[in-house]
Amino acid sequence: MWIRWLIILMTLVWTSCDTVRYGSVPCDDDDCVATLEGDDDNPEKSSGSESSKESKDGKSGSSTSGSSTSSSSHRGGFHRSSSSKKESAENVKGSSSSGTTVEKLPECTAANEGSAYTMAGVQYYCISGSWSKEIPETYDVKCSDGILDLQKIGANSAYAAEIEDNANYRRTGVSIKGVAQKGPFRHGTSLKIVELDSAMRLAESKRTHETCIVSADGSFNFAGLNLVSPYVKAEAKGYYRDELTGENSSSLLALNAVVDLSSRDSFNVNILTHLAAPRVLKLVQDAGNNQPIGSQSGRALSDVLSAFGISLGGSSSGYSGFGGRSGFGGRGQTTSSSQKSAEDLALFGSDDYNAALLAVSVMLQSYGSANEMLAFANQVATDIQGDGGWGDNSSKAKLADKVLMLDAEGGLEKIRQNLEGWNLGSVPDFEKHVRNFWTKTHNFETCGSMNAGQVKHVGNSQSQYFVSYYEQPNGPKIRFICDRTTKNWRVATDLEKDTYGLGAGDYDGQVKSGKVNQDKSYIYDQRKRSWREPQPGEIVEFEDVGSVLKKVAAGEKVIFILRHAERTDDTGKNGHLTDKGKKQSQSVGEKFKGEDIYFANSTYLRSYETCSNVATGAGFSALVSDTIPQLDGDWFVKDDSKFENYKNNNGGGWVVTSEYAYKGSYPDAYYPLQTRGEEFITEVVKPRFEKVNKMAVWISHDMLVVPLVAFCTEGKANLRYFDTKQWINYLAGVAIIMGADGTLRYVPVKGLDSGTMTM
Repeated sequence: MWIRWLIILMTLVWTSCDTVRYGSVPCDDDDCVATLEGDDDNPEKSSGSESSKESKDGKSGSSTSGSSTSSSSHRGGFHRSSSSKKESAENVKGSSSSGTTVEKLPECTAANEGSAYTMAGVQYYCISGSWSKEIPETYDVKCSDGILDLQKIGANSAYAAEIEDNANYRRTGVSIKGVAQKGPFRHGTSLKIVELDSAMRLAESKRTHETCIVSADGSFNFAGLNLVSPYVKAEAKGYYRDELTGENSSSLLALNAVVDLSSRDSFNVNILTHLAAPRVLKLVQDAGNNQPIGSQSGRALSDVLSAFGISLGGSSSGYSGFGGRSGFGGRGQTTSSSQKSAEDLALFGSDDYNAALLAVSVMLQSYGSANEMLAFANQVATDIQGDGGWGDNSSKAKLADKVLMLDAEGGLEKIRQNLEGWNLGSVPDFEKHVRNFWTKTHNFETCGSMNAGQVKHVGNSQSQYFVSYYEQPNGPKIRFICDRTTKNWRVATDLEKDTYGLGAGDYDGQVKSGKVNQDKSYIYDQRKRSWREPQPGEIVEFEDVGSVLKKVAAGEKVIFILRHAERTDDTGKNGHLTDKGKKQSQSVGEKFKGEDIYFANSTYLRSYETCSNVATGAGFSALVSDTIPQLDGDWFVKDDSKFENYKNNNGGGWVVTSEYAYKGSYPDAYYPLQTRGEEFITEVVKPRFEKVNKMAVWISHDMLVVPLVAFCTEGKANLRYFDTKQWINYLAGVAIIMGADGTLRYVPVKGLDSGTMTM
């Protein structure tokens, strides 16, 4: 008999409390309408009048009471105040941590009554014409699709608290708190709890509880819950602060958590709870549904973190029945000091688990928009669900690539600045976990003192930055260096990656091509014993023939002396161009369309064919060309037999010719470069300017063009094949420009994309 009276008494007490304290019940997501006029960080702004109209139409209607198994909704997550209008205004006038005052807020009027405004991490509400940090008891809080709505309780706020048989409850009047974070979910986020029916293998029941986030830090509070099941599925749905941009997300996001409330009165919702939820349920299922959720949560978190290369130690747990701190009995739960579940974690703090959560949150956010990120996260969660591992190496490499570029472009530093600017707590060392993920995914060893200064390429074949070997000339040119100071891998500069492994130079001023950017040159500084980038003017780059022609002023004339186009293997006088060589020549000719061109060629057939195809590309119907024997290629050679001997014994004609042109080697086989170069200009070039109206195209051979370019540029154009493996490209050479006064100037030129070819 006394038990029956006790049940009746508990029913009366609970009903009385819920009716007085929670007389209005937040509506479901599908029924709520919210208005935040003038909110500086509100993604969707709508007028207060529209909100009022929708409320009258029933679109923002309250939840209705039903049977004992229907949803049970409760308000909470905010501080109520009965302060007067004057007190409310005075409450705001106090400066916030960043100096924000009421004068900086928009005017609070009837038009934006009930709106919320976040400034410097402080939440304000427009209440009866004044801004307040607190919500009076006379106002009701509702939220839907990330929008918050405060309405004065009255005719349009007909709420009814649901009453159920207390005999069915195992915990009554429970207060559940926590934070919902991606970045922090903003005010207007709905937080819903669905009780799971453990007797039906953790199926979702019809028992739901819902509240709204009204804070700037994502905190929520379910006050006075009556729970039947110890297991719940929670969902936070709203807009959130994006760590990458520092701004609010442009679209809604819904994150889940599966939680065991047997012995806890708080939990958090975050990206790790979302990833771990399917794994938790799978582990419980694999255990024959005989294990509580709480016994598997730690293992699920460990599996998720391991998928991202994060290991924070092991954990162990026992089993407890429903109750725990509430005293409803059951077997006791034992938890090691190192055990953590995803729902324990938050973004801010010095704990390494905080850092792990933030790192995973940042990495997934780098994948794309909120929708793209969520789709990818769901894909990862499904993969982990099965056996606890993330086995999709392709998607892992794709994420590592995005994180890699985020790091390379200074994104991690910007994220830290964003987070610190929110003033929500200390920002943990998340960067180490982010860098560990992309470096390990791309097969980089740990950066430390032993390998400081090492430069590497991405060796993961599934990465978009993959190259098969360090100096691969085609493909991505990004390389990474183990920083000597920070002991972290970072993107290497051009100087670092291009000179890595070159060693000491042979002499001061030596020039070598970059190992990755092979079209760039570097100079050895003997005094500093290091390679450096050239100073302006030290090395002259090849300019496009079309661009140079456009710069030729009125009264000036230009002769382009170029190497022939691509040839066949026949190097004799009757050797032809390849089909590719013909197309190359025509493409250069197209840059000269409309010009009156004076053509000249050597006595070799491929030289003539190059002229012919340049003429075709320039729009000439027939070629008229002079044959100039001095263009054959042996102009600088003094002794043919000695030249042939050196060529056969010293690495070939390219080595011998470049060493002569840039080092003055083999004086018994060659004329002095300076003297012979001046003779060529004086005897061959200048007299023929009389035949040039504006421009001429002369086609020669590499054995002439290389020494001539070295002479004309005073060795500043890099064709040092003996050092750099760079040789003159097809249809490249030098432009000799004569001014109206007869003076000459020289410009190294290219007809194709590059002035050099690397062999």
